[in-house]
Amino acid sequence: MLGRLNHVALAVPDMAAAVATYRGSLGARISDAQALPEHGVTAVFIDVGNTKIELLEPLGEMSPI
Repeated sequence: MLGRLNHVALAVPDMAAAVATYRGSLGARISDAQALPEHGVTAVFIDVGNTKIELLEPLGEMSPI
């Protein structure tokens, strides 16, 4: 049986556009963007109440995403 889901991560090519889409369609709380150079991404969390959606944008050409 699956309990509470912590989060789902989605890779996006344009963080600003993705945030605008999720803000407009879900009306959810959205965290500030965090650059995570050790992982090669910029991350944003969208809180939709029972779980979170994590948006990941590549941080440079060496990003694994």
